[in-house]
Amino acid sequence: MAVWGKPRATQDLDFMVTVKSTEALGGVVNALTRAGMAVDHAWQHDNPLVRDSQVRLHRKGITIDLLSPQDAHDRRLFKRRLKKRLGNRYFWFVSPEDFILQKLKVGRPKDFEDAIAVLERSGKAMDRRYLERWARRLRVSGELNYILNL
Repeated sequence: MAVWGKPRATQDLDFMVTVKSTEALGGVVNALTRAGMAVDHAWQHDNPLVRDSQVRLHRKGITIDLLSPQDAHDRRLFKRRLKKRLGNRYFWFVSPEDFILQKLKVGRPKDFEDAIAVLERSGKAMDRRYLERWARRLRVSGELNYILNL
């Protein structure tokens, strides 16, 4: 949110990681736990539908969600990622268009607010054709039209 939308206080980081299997995601999680992170087993238990595609970890009050790609859009967003500088370091981020599509796929009220903030900040620089094409494929055209027409 701080990169593309309005900065807001969040205590979490989301990372989409390309892995070939659930076992490979487990390998990433094992490496992170050896580095001092803790898996949130209660969250895993309470969210069985995403158990094989998302893992929640914690360290020093920060929540880290590791997600594996679930659809063609998730796999495509890696090709459109953008490098942005934060402080003295560069990091890869999902494009603003893909960020909006990710938020619309989840569809919680806060996700709509986030998508609107990114749209407002990016304005005319937004690739609307890309947004509309993927919204149709992802079946979130109604949601996209809603935020575009506010």
